[in-house]
Amino acid sequence: MTRPVFRFAPSPNGALHLGHAYSALLNRHLAERVGGRLLLRLEDIDTARCTPEFEAGIFRDLEWLGVRWEEPVRRQSEHFATYAESLRQLEREGLVYPAFMSRGEMRAHIVEREARGENWPRDPDGVPLYPGLDKALSRRKREARIAEGRPFAWRLDMVAALGRVGGSLAWEEISTGETGQGQTLDALLSDTPTPNPSPQGGGGHPRVDADQDRRPSVTGEAGAKSPSPLRGGVRGGGTRIDADPAAWGDVVLARRGVPTSYHLSVVVDDALQDVTHVVRGLDLFAATAVHRLLQHLLGLPAPAYYHHRLILGPDGRKLSKSFGDTGIAALREAGETPESVRRMVGFEAATNRAP
Repeated sequence: MTRPVFRFAPSPNGALHLGHAYSALLNRHLAERVGGRLLLRLEDIDTARCTPEFEAGIFRDLEWLGVRWEEPVRRQSEHFATYAESLRQLEREGLVYPAFMSRGEMRAHIVEREARGENWPRDPDGVPLYPGLDKALSRRKREARIAEGRPFAWRLDMVAALGRVGGSLAWEEISTGETGQGQTLDALLSDTPTPNPSPQGGGGHPRVDADQDRRPSVTGEAGAKSPSPLRGGVRGGGTRIDADPAAWGDVVLARRGVPTSYHLSVVVDDALQDVTHVVRGLDLFAATAVHRLLQHLLGLPAPAYYHHRLILGPDGRKLSKSFGDTGIAALREAGETPESVRRMVGFEAATNRAP
């Protein structure tokens, strides 16, 4: 049997915070429980914001937390040619197009349409969908604009892409319990009670978002079971989640200066690294629909997914790298220990009892 492969994939554009700590610890724990492998990937396609200093900080923080990974570390900035080839594949099949509208032009177009009484659609993150007017341009006009140096982004033609699917898309969401609807994986690994999340650690420390079932609305066969993807450690089955990539519209897959995007690079990397289990935050749950579509279009395998709970700031919002007091390095300098950090994120029980 092929060993399960997990990965932790931060961006070195800031210091790791408690949310990253929880995700890294969870991936490490699951890999250890099932005799799997843990990879570290640096998603550094934003070469302007990602720096060697932040990368070194990631290594220090993970080593301090006791997280070990296999070498070599994959840096996305070293593989632009690989992503560009995947983009060319989609281009050859007529599934992407150069989009020239600026943000100002998009905003003006949407304001005009909404002034006429239209309810302009938004993606799951609340961002207005791209109008897609560029799809009507002839090849000659597109090439002329590119030759003129007009800024553009390569966008997925969602209508054309869905036409290639020929049926429904779905992914397997790891679940636990006899019916696939029992305790979540987070709850089994944590002392944190499921209802009524409370502050952790006091003094402005973040709290755990313990409402495990508060996920974006999806259509699917809730409770549909499949063999457990985490053999040997986690009981239960997987739930089939029907993907709705159309909700995202014509997503950006690359820009003129960077031949990839998060969506494109992450599915290519997961396939090339033989990742079998993607364990990441609940904030990426809806984006998995786009990833499943790209996997289908590029002929890539689909891993199983688990979208874990989030660690929230004192104001109830998801942590960001701007929260200096929840940074791992800042906590270490303030005298916290790896054990106290584990308690802050509700992970203390993971090493004390089996799921």
